[in-house]
Amino acid sequence: MAFISALLFASSLFAEDGTGPFDELAYSLSLSFKTPMDTLAGVTEWARDINYVYAITTVVVTIVFFAVSIPLIITIRRFRMSDEAIKDLPPPKQVHGNPALEFAWTIIPVILLLFIAVPTWQAIFKQPEKAPPGAMLVKVIGHQWWWEFQYPELGITTANELHLPADTPVFFQLTSADVIHSFWVPQFGGKIDVLPGKGAENHLFVTTPSLRKPGAPQPDYYQGQCVELCGLSHALMRFQAVIHSKEGFQRWAHVHNEPPIVESELAKRGEAVFAQCQSCHTIAGTPSEDLERQMLSSQAPLAKIGPNLSSFGSRRTLAAGTRSNTEENLMKWIKNPQAIKPGALMTPMPLSDADLKAVAAYLRYSTAKTF
Repeated sequence: MAFISALLFASSLFAEDGTGPFDELAYSLSLSFKTPMDTLAGVTEWARDINYVYAITTVVVTIVFFAVSIPLIITIRRFRMSDEAIKDLPPPKQVHGNPALEFAWTIIPVILLLFIAVPTWQAIFKQPEKAPPGAMLVKVIGHQWWWEFQYPELGITTANELHLPADTPVFFQLTSADVIHSFWVPQFGGKIDVLPGKGAENHLFVTTPSLRKPGAPQPDYYQGQCVELCGLSHALMRFQAVIHSKEGFQRWAHVHNEPPIVESELAKRGEAVFAQCQSCHTIAGTPSEDLERQMLSSQAPLAKIGPNLSSFGSRRTLAAGTRSNTEENLMKWIKNPQAIKPGALMTPMPLSDADLKAVAAYLRYSTAKTF
């Protein structure tokens, strides 16, 4: 099994189909505890609570390890003898039915488990079932293989970038549109299963971290990942949590749903080409948004199956956090998504190079927002 896993990893890392590796933005390896996927680098109270439980568990199992291994080693060294000598030994003294011993080896594990169980229960019951007063509500929907984020109080829907204000309580409602996924920002703490089906909703409550450099113009980025095997491109189902200052988040929310600014002839041509995409994708302030409303208000409501692209030009990545948002990568993605994300539901677009360049210009520049 390990060999097969290594082989699959190597094949995905070096796969070539005219597009290069599947995963252009691979995780970096480091001996530091400050890597993006390091759970020890917790930045929220929830993450610190979990690490506290980890620390207690580590202490307990370390005590058990030495309490067992040290007497075992001493016994082996002190009482070792040849096979011939063992044959002449009488049977050892039997301790079956000794109440003191049986009580000891029953009560000691119970005590050790209580040291782990009590802080675990305390951490679990800190998670509320309903959104606390004043908490921001964010709905998280897992798709194969991308993430949708909805802000009902703001009327915003976006994908693969989770924008949040710093030092703010946030209540996540998590569901899935297809199979079981798992939502995880390691530095925020806690993996939460994202389940399909009516009523199958999970919750997560965190208070977002402070900015690393208060007053800096740029937001902070934290890596997120699906951690439940959910199909062929599970490893390529990433996202980024973007932490703004409170003012920066208000600016982001204010401009997110503004319509694209189409100025160049190339972008105007791309806008016309995008008409072929509006049955699956939505851009706020365009006919694709009107089409989405019609679909949702019909007698048989049907949501669009593709990510919302309203602020696509402002995103750092595409293909769910595995490619830099460059013109070249976007054109390759539109032309043949399966070459970058195997099994992607988006169909290849049979566009000419000129039309590819035009729609890439429209998406990357006309939808870019300043905030």
